[in-house]
Amino acid sequence: MTNVVEQSVEIAAPISTVFAYVDDFSTTKDWMYGLTRIEPVTDQLHGVGAQYDGVMKVGVPLKARIECTAWERDRLVELTSVKGIETTQRWTFTDLGDDRTRVDAWISFTLPGGPAGKAIAGAVKPVVGIAVKHSSEALVRNVEALA
Repeated sequence: MTNVVEQSVEIAAPISTVFAYVDDFSTTKDWMYGLTRIEPVTDQLHGVGAQYDGVMKVGVPLKARIECTAWERDRLVELTSVKGIETTQRWTFTDLGDDRTRVDAWISFTLPGGPAGKAIAGAVKPVVGIAVKHSSEALVRNVEALA
């Protein structure tokens, strides 16, 4: 069962500031709702090929190893799971002028099937909307505080 969540926010900060903040794994726990752990597993920390192990608690703890599969400075960061819960996260950045940036998030996740998958889905689905809303608000608040 694949689920997709999309969210857009506008941030009063230059695109380079917004991109650098989202691209820095060490800030992710400060704005991504439910993220309890993120650790690099490669020496490379940015760009295609960088990998991280993470744990997100959205109703239940979900573990994944994610890899950066697409990266373009000030335009795009895409992370895809290579182990654990199946997910793809795509963050795109648009310069709106006047030091304003739009961030579009596209997040796809697939939960396991069978009784275990149904139990996980029952715990996760109600929390996803809350998680996206809180993550978006925190991202805006944190980046605007930097600018």
